[in-house]
Amino acid sequence: YQGAASSTGDYGAASSTGYQGAASSTGDYGAASSTGDYGAASSTGNRSVAMACGIEGKAKASAGSAIVLCYRDTDAEGDDYARIVHIKAAIAGQDGVKPDTWYQLSADGEFVEVGE
Repeated sequence: YQGAASSTGDYGAASSTGYQGAASSTGDYGAASSTGDYGAASSTGNRSVAMACGIEGKAKASAGSAIVLCYRDTDAEGDDYARIVHIKAAIAGQDGVKPDTWYQLSADGEFVEVGE
């Protein structure tokens, strides 16, 4: 719950699995992943990946690095609650996805800028 993980060396990985957790990777070729609900992942190194797959997760990455996000259905009930509706990846600095900018995935499966 609200934990943080960071990786600062090249080829490093940081993973946060709890509710409102944060993961950050600052080295080149690194990875940051946040799997808990309302989590955040950021990757500032070259050729890195930031992935958030929990409910309303957000991610940001430096230019040339990847962002991976999921959208989950929180309106469903029972076994369908929080099912994955969309998953999308992009490279920051391409196709309208800005580097060093926080994003979430919308219900339509599109990247949407969000605040800190």
